[in-house]
Amino acid sequence: MGPPPGGPPWGPPPGGLPWGLPPGGPPDPLISPDFGGWWQRGFSIAKRAWRQILVLQAIVGVLTFTVETLAAAWQSFATRDMDRAVATGRDPDFAVFFAGTGLVLVAAVVTMIVTMVATLAAVRIVIEAACGLQPDLRAALSGSIGRLLPLFGWGILSGILILAGICACLVPGFYFLAVTLVLAPVVALERGNAIGRCFKLFHGNFGASLARTATILGIVLGAGLVGGSIGAIASLAAPAETASTGALIAAAAVSSAVGVVISGGLRIFLDPLTVAAYADMRARVEPLSTAVLAHEAGIR
Repeated sequence: MGPPPGGPPWGPPPGGLPWGLPPGGPPDPLISPDFGGWWQRGFSIAKRAWRQILVLQAIVGVLTFTVETLAAAWQSFATRDMDRAVATGRDPDFAVFFAGTGLVLVAAVVTMIVTMVATLAAVRIVIEAACGLQPDLRAALSGSIGRLLPLFGWGILSGILILAGICACLVPGFYFLAVTLVLAPVVALERGNAIGRCFKLFHGNFGASLARTATILGIVLGAGLVGGSIGAIASLAAPAETASTGALIAAAAVSSAVGVVISGGLRIFLDPLTVAAYADMRARVEPLSTAVLAHEAGIR
């Protein structure tokens, strides 16, 4: 499956003129020349692909809920036992505490890996929906396995970059976060230096890239604040020092469930918006169409 004979739906006009759709040209189902088109395309694709993305998020959500609830409950038990030991003058059992901390770290890694698989699969699903095809969930999942290790490696490197930026100054951290927001589509569809590619795409048209990534990050931040507030209320309702075992488990379950539901619901819309943002950025640095993306994704 290759690009249409007429090339991409638009490209940089001759003579350095502003970007725009060619007169009378058919609009690309994924690539847009402006913010409104990007937003409309993202939600239009979400309407066609929400079932498959929801299944992906259900798989991620069940595993995430189970792992996070167990890890949070264990950590609460360890914290409670340490506080009680200190209050009674006994030596705290650090082995239990460190075991709980280790479990939390393992849970974070497992959750990250499963989320990466779902994110890679969503890239193909979004492109299939944009092409007017019925998204193939099985093919999307099987195809994502081969790109998991590259995404894991580049994801760790981008995380270090973001953390370094936050430690140096908050603004560089958010800048690196915005730049690497399209890391998953880059890894899924392209080869080579993924982070360097993200920087090139982001600066192809800085204003357009910033508008799209800032919108996505703003939605994620707002949802995170809501989920974090509900989780904090659940923790306050069951303090680790005094709450019963059942109350601690219930608080951990409520906190995890809220996070899973909010995250899964948002991904139905954010996955198409992210892939569309990637397509828009790339179309501003090189000729591109949805047909080209479908070919790169292995969609036949």
